Amino acid sequence: MTSLPALAPPPAGAPAPALPPGFQSFYWGGFECSTQRRPSGRRIDVIDATAHDRFAGQDYARLAASGLLTARDGLRWHLIERVPGEYDFSSALAQVTAAREAGVQVVWDLLHYGFPDFVDLFAPDFPAIFGRYAAAAARFLREHTEGTLWICPVNEISFTAWGGGDVGYLNPFAQGRGLTLKAQLVRAAMSGMDAARGVDPAVRFLHAEPLISVVPHPERPEEAETARHSHASQFEALDMLLGRTLPELGGGEGYVDVVGLNFYPYNQWWHHPQAHLRKFLTPGDADHRPLRALLAEVHARYARPLVIAETGAEDGERAPWFAGVAREVEAARAGGVPIHGVCLYPVVNHPGWDDDRHCHNGLWDYPDALGGRAAHGPLVDALNHAQEQHERPAAEHIDVLPPEPATLSAVLERLAHAASAIAAEAAARDADGAFPAASFAALREAGLLVATLPTASGGLGLSGARLLAVLRRVGRASLPVGRIYEGHVNALHLIQTHGSQEQRERTEADARRGELFGVWNTEDGPGLRLERDEAGVGWTLVGGKTFTSGADFVTRPLLPAELPQGGGRVLALLPHAAPPERFDPAFWQPLGMRPTVSFRVDLTGLNLGADDVIGQPGDYYRQPEFGGGALQFLAVQLGGADAVLEAGRDVLRQLERTGDDLQRLRFGAVAARLEAAWQTVLRGAAHLEGAHLNRVHLERAGADDLPRVLAYVALAREVTEDACLLTCEAVERAVGARGLLAPHPAERLLRDLRMYLRQPAPDAARLHLGRAVLDARELADDAYSPWGDEGL
Repeated sequence: MTSLPALAPPPAGAPAPALPPGFQSFYWGGFECSTQRRPSGRRIDVIDATAHDRFAGQDYARLAASGLLTARDGLRWHLIERVPGEYDFSSALAQVTAAREAGVQVVWDLLHYGFPDFVDLFAPDFPAIFGRYAAAAARFLREHTEGTLWICPVNEISFTAWGGGDVGYLNPFAQGRGLTLKAQLVRAAMSGMDAARGVDPAVRFLHAEPLISVVPHPERPEEAETARHSHASQFEALDMLLGRTLPELGGGEGYVDVVGLNFYPYNQWWHHPQAHLRKFLTPGDADHRPLRALLAEVHARYARPLVIAETGAEDGERAPWFAGVAREVEAARAGGVPIHGVCLYPVVNHPGWDDDRHCHNGLWDYPDALGGRAAHGPLVDALNHAQEQHERPAAEHIDVLPPEPATLSAVLERLAHAASAIAAEAAARDADGAFPAASFAALREAGLLVATLPTASGGLGLSGARLLAVLRRVGRASLPVGRIYEGHVNALHLIQTHGSQEQRERTEADARRGELFGVWNTEDGPGLRLERDEAGVGWTLVGGKTFTSGADFVTRPLLPAELPQGGGRVLALLPHAAPPERFDPAFWQPLGMRPTVSFRVDLTGLNLGADDVIGQPGDYYRQPEFGGGALQFLAVQLGGADAVLEAGRDVLRQLERTGDDLQRLRFGAVAARLEAAWQTVLRGAAHLEGAHLNRVHLERAGADDLPRVLAYVALAREVTEDACLLTCEAVERAVGARGLLAPHPAERLLRDLRMYLRQPAPDAARLHLGRAVLDARELADDAYSPWGDEGL
């Protein structure tokens, strides 16, 4: 028995390990280890009830013989710390010794619903108490563990907070305090992680959370928003740990290592205001979502290694359920979702939580007098088959489907966490003209610098109208940030479109590391060109660029440049930031958009490798991508107009003039124009994304279709510019001189928007549009739109 002093934890949010988890087997066995008190006051102790502690040697030998070389098991805190601050691990010694001798790797739960009676989960000192216990547990486990130490600090924070804080089902039996309890458990988990890292800096962590899907009942569509919130609640604990929600808790990226997902037959349901009246969804129901889709959603949100930390069913459903989970997991893995394990849970039958019934949900039954356990034959067969299938190439046994891109709501939720940092920095960066570094740190932490990468490459699969919606939101938070972010997105798209497989993979890896990309096209004559280096293998740059948005903060600038001897214009990717001394800040003395730091740069003498030239001559100007790319900056501009409109409305509210009919007419006209512009931009995206607009079709269809599509993009430019200029004029008239005095937000936002509206060649775009209208063929008798689809 030991008594430990308080620990001084290492810095909070220590970086999570970047290496894959390295589990000993893909399929695991999990021992149910719940120890909570029932409302009656009786304590549950499933380890004792299943005799797992007494027959740990036989249990772990069975796991190893079945190929289950990784397991989940738990410590019973209420037996370890009977007296505050004194720790006795004799209750766990048989388990840890048996696991080590059998060669089974264990992820140890520290708090699996149960805790000592002297502990108050709502007390301010609970996180510190748990941290001291976690440090003692880490010392004990480190002493008895070979290889990497794995810990699950708090099992199912979300379910514990719901059961113990919302509905009074679990200890501490509170109601209406679920969010408070969830925050307390998150604090405790972080305290425990810090303390364990103080013992073993290499310790790794699994957070096991329920994986659910909640959809509105088809007969109660008015509950759609409530259902959406219920579905999103499963992410709150992880978001708190990451600091995306309630950052005052102290969360950060280093507090989430491997994400464990607990998935059972009752984890999908139609929403109902009364939980006991839920209708659970089965694979035959229309609203049931495939497990692969749920896994892809989590991966898109967190970009972390995943594990099915618990899955199982009862009675005759055990084998078919497990076989179905195994198939879905293999499909998700084949589509690029990084799943590193599936835990059959529980691995032995146990008494029911509420009624002590014999739950037939394990691979093995209760033990006989010598520790033998009868096996459930169908589940044994299903496990053996899953293990065999896992060892075979995916193409031999699975219908490979790519992981689903992140939903727009999931991406916007990420952006919401970054938007507050972006908006908070905007005025300061306008004042000092510095690059908005904090804003891009927030975008990087939210995973939005890889948002447009394929999901199989660790991205969110963001494209088309969903990308435009995100760009508009970024522009609304800060137009300069939106401008630079749009350039980053554009650069990634160009490399993904025109680069080789090796170049794409290198770019994806750079983006995942947080490198910032950009496209610098504008230049003074004679422009930027490439010359062969002295070795005749690589390239040397000669010349420079102007309007280099992001300047040396852009660590991967993409540079259109001319090949020698009229070889054409190619894309050159500088594999590092341009040296700061190469930039001329005196060039950039703008009216607005100061934080884009769009300096002039001299690139002469900088070297590129042979593989730093992307694509073929002319790729940068290839249509419809080049012209169609304007839709992205239009979306950012409309976001800037949103911010201007909001600032004007704030002034009127402060002056109590929102009831003025003149102002209502003025702002009504602005709202109509902005919405018309937005719908035009979205329809332009639909034109570009339609099957008839891919390059193969255009080559087959001839030249008629392409000019029409690009003319529609020009139409979008025209409508958007008019809408934004009307917004500026209306707000300027509405707020008067007082609203145009710095540091009022309207003054800054108006300057930025008027500056950003000055995009290249507006008259050329208008001429293109006019030519398309005047040269258009006669419409068919049943048509009324020159754009071909009547907008349907």
